[in-house]
Amino acid sequence: MMIGMNEPFELQPGKGNLLTNKKKEENGDKHDWYGSVRIPYDAEAGEVIKIRAYKNESRAGNKYIGIQVMDRKEPEIGN
Repeated sequence: MMIGMNEPFELQPGKGNLLTNKKKEENGDKHDWYGSVRIPYDAEAGEVIKIRAYKNESRAGNKYIGIQVMDRKEPEIGN
């Protein structure tokens, strides 16, 4: 399903994104990226949640990092 230009973007379970902070330093912001992730299961305080990240570009040409939450049973790969 395609999302129209006027429809709000909704994260799917297990997905997330990081966007470039284009207003960095403008209002005292010092972070390079901001974003969110929708955890697909109940997480406990202190639990490590494994993720994978991918370079992406929106239809509007904005670059961002896409995040995928890994299943608890998946082995870790890479460092």
